[in-house]
Amino acid sequence: MYALKDKEMIFVFTGPHGAGRKTVAEMSGSTLGMKQVISYTTRPPKATEEDGQDYHFISPAQFVQAQANGEFIEVSTVNDHLYGIKSADIERMFQLSGSIYLILNRFGAETLKKLYGDHVVQIFIYAQRDTLEERMKESGDSEEIASKYLSDYEAELAYRDQCDHVFENVDLAHTVFDLTKTLDKYLNRNLVDLD
Repeated sequence: MYALKDKEMIFVFTGPHGAGRKTVAEMSGSTLGMKQVISYTTRPPKATEEDGQDYHFISPAQFVQAQANGEFIEVSTVNDHLYGIKSADIERMFQLSGSIYLILNRFGAETLKKLYGDHVVQIFIYAQRDTLEERMKESGDSEEIASKYLSDYEAELAYRDQCDHVFENVDLAHTVFDLTKTLDKYLNRNLVDLD
């Protein structure tokens, strides 16, 4: 496992599926010059997803082999698909940037917090249940997939109490603005507020 240096920070974006974690994380990360560590998964890509950008899409056999080799620091199963983060990827991204971010479910967020303690800042992004249903429909998720994700909504929402910061993502620009200002306090980049 990679040993973090003093000022190295890991920002973990978590929250219910469809809340906009990925968009919010990417926009804030880009503004603050942070690099994303991309997870591996055995699930097939959605039509809008790209290998190496959204996830590293690998076969179950490749995943099991990497797991047997001890390459993953965190593994979870969601809807019968495996997800994992490689320690080598965390180390490589820290070589490119003093702070990194990941987009994870609550189990992954919890694991990273246990591993890296105060170096991990958990950011919970959520939206109301009916908003999530609407977003999932718009993104082309089937009714079956949407109800699978929403069946976990209450458990996901309960996890926000364990996170360092909570943002309801109603207005994307507003959420990203507030979040970027919050993260800047950890990074001391002294972004200028032009309001």
